[in-house]
Amino acid sequence: MAQTDVWLLIGLFAATIPLVALARRVNVPYPVVLVLGGLVLGFIPGLPPIRLNPNLVLVLFLPPLLYWEAITAPTDVMRANAGQIWVLAIGLVLATTAAVAVVSHAVIPNMAWAMAFVLGAIVAPTDELASAPVLERLRMPRHLIAIVEGESLLNDASSLILYAAAVAAAVTGIFSPGRTLAQFVLAGVGGALLGLIAGRLAVEGWRRIRERQLQGVISVSLPYLAYSAAQRFGLSGVLAVVFAGIFVNRYTPVVLTAASRLQLTGYWETVVFLANAILFLLVGLQLNTLSHIVLQEYSWQAVLWYAVAVNVTVIGIRFAWLMLQELVPVIRGASEHPQGDWKHAFVASWSGLRGAVSLAAALAIPTTMAGGVHLAHRNLVIFLTFSVILVTLVGGGLTLPLVIRALRVPEGADEENEEVRHAMVGVAEAALARIAELERDGRIGPSDVQRLRRRYEHRRGHAEGHPPEEQAALDAERDLVGVERRALITMRERGEIDNTVLRRLQRSLDLAEQRLGD
Repeated sequence: MAQTDVWLLIGLFAATIPLVALARRVNVPYPVVLVLGGLVLGFIPGLPPIRLNPNLVLVLFLPPLLYWEAITAPTDVMRANAGQIWVLAIGLVLATTAAVAVVSHAVIPNMAWAMAFVLGAIVAPTDELASAPVLERLRMPRHLIAIVEGESLLNDASSLILYAAAVAAAVTGIFSPGRTLAQFVLAGVGGALLGLIAGRLAVEGWRRIRERQLQGVISVSLPYLAYSAAQRFGLSGVLAVVFAGIFVNRYTPVVLTAASRLQLTGYWETVVFLANAILFLLVGLQLNTLSHIVLQEYSWQAVLWYAVAVNVTVIGIRFAWLMLQELVPVIRGASEHPQGDWKHAFVASWSGLRGAVSLAAALAIPTTMAGGVHLAHRNLVIFLTFSVILVTLVGGGLTLPLVIRALRVPEGADEENEEVRHAMVGVAEAALARIAELERDGRIGPSDVQRLRRRYEHRRGHAEGHPPEEQAALDAERDLVGVERRALITMRERGEIDNTVLRRLQRSLDLAEQRLGD
């Protein structure tokens, strides 16, 4: 990357600050504002374009985005709705890819089937980054949020496997349906297994290495190693990262130290935010530049028609799939069909926003075929991808709250807060029981018992240099933090609370442990 590109990239980082601040001030998902901001920046005269190496786009951006999604996903709720999630993550992706391929091949003159399927695979996966916060803020049912997030997490894998097969066919001109199907299954299963192996190695490393920086190195390396290793063997790098993240997610409350968890949370939140910010800004920036290139090859009327056809197909197939899936039990005469579910299906349909993964895949399309011949329709495919992102992300992101209010969708029960309260009661009972044990064993006196109980309720920090008579109480409080942590993990293992609730309360325990000293 040239020095000019470095300064431009730094400028993009700086541009995210006012844009995200504006998004939060007007209560709009920040990806929407970043896309629009990038579109405006693209009109600045003399602004040099950022040229990213197509071979590095997916490797640089996808692993951290997928890993953090897997780490923070409501995995327990997702597991309870696994059937619906997998149907969307595989079935809807296949349907969208095929429908877009048929339409684009029909309306775009001379577009090869391979490139039509490349476009279909690119625009098939959804991005929950803009929709999930809206659903949470408007208190949609937890299972609905989990389905939207779970679909987004897993459909990246199926779409990118199809994308790789379609790109290979476009570059080589060779396509074998049987081989593609076998590759689809092998890449998916093999990627998942490799991810589990990588996750197990990371967990064993964390068990044996307790130094904070080295635990951090393992965490940072894991998604990139899982993705690269899977790609090296022709497997799904997406599923490798996702399954590695889901696997280690079960063990990080135990094998990572409190200091490591706090440090890594800040690191991953910053890295993922910057990766998303750059990608969404690039959507707006490159749309302006790319439109000039595309309009040199096609008339604006033709480009507009192609964009409308592809966007209508993408949105229409999602609505048709989800609403039909919702109506099937009624058609079959199911005895129990909760009222309001069709509204939830409608909201899930409206939540099919496209984002970072589609952009990264589009930018990673090779520029030439085998033999060095220019790959036809590459710029048009990227432009149409940008149009789908713009329509679904900006249009869908801005209108989703209006749709929810217009439909008067019933709010879901406050399940997470109920679980939080349940967890806090369980933690309190475990801590108080331990205090009673310490008192019976004579390890702390009555005054320390009272002081610990007050500390437990008010979570006061401690300064350095405690007098000797307080040391026993401090040791006991560290012991209590460990008891609380074990109680949380036990409740999670029993299925009484979800992973997101555990992470929320565990952070308080990590901060308390830090204040008390490692």
